[in-house]
Amino acid sequence: MTENIPPFSLEVPEGFHELPVAVAAEAREQSLADLVQGIYPQAGPEVRQAVTPMVASATAAMADAQLTYAAIGLFSDGPDKVAQCALTLAVAPSDHPTAEVAAHGIREILARTESVEAEYVDLPCGPAVTAISISEVTYDGQYTTTGEDATVRMGRLQAYVPFPTGPYLAVLTLDTPAMDYWENFSVMMGTVLMGMEFHQPVNGEAEQSR
Repeated sequence: MTENIPPFSLEVPEGFHELPVAVAAEAREQSLADLVQGIYPQAGPEVRQAVTPMVASATAAMADAQLTYAAIGLFSDGPDKVAQCALTLAVAPSDHPTAEVAAHGIREILARTESVEAEYVDLPCGPAVTAISISEVTYDGQYTTTGEDATVRMGRLQAYVPFPTGPYLAVLTLDTPAMDYWENFSVMMGTVLMGMEFHQPVNGEAEQSR
């Protein structure tokens, strides 16, 4: 499917560390080592050895989901505090006649979901729909520092962007437990969307870029 996707481009702000979801599983080890080194440049080998399996597991899951792009965002949120998020991009076939029709349809569907705040927006690249939701996730005690189950509020920012150049839909998702940093993440997501561009294939060939 991916070879038929019309080309598009987007840029993400500094602070996002791309996961190697497009790298073949057998060649992913070195990419993961470089990624962890980039995220924790001052950390010793013990820290990197402890973190790498978690990053590898997340990368494998996102690669299996056939995501086009995935990244971990790490941002300073005061002394000794880091705001984290995950940013992903998925592209799926869409049977829409026009991007505008697709956006209106998505908005109508999402508007029926009580937990989602959806809005139709006009971006420089065309019509789209943004969606905001807040949920609670409970983590098993075996994964927490206290050994007890922990419930965390999670915020999700999504954007559904129909391709104006072909029957595909781009879905950008930003998930974060750092609700104190929510406004900053909202601005970042808006910046990414405002810079998104779709391009006509060159010589009939669909090429994808970021």
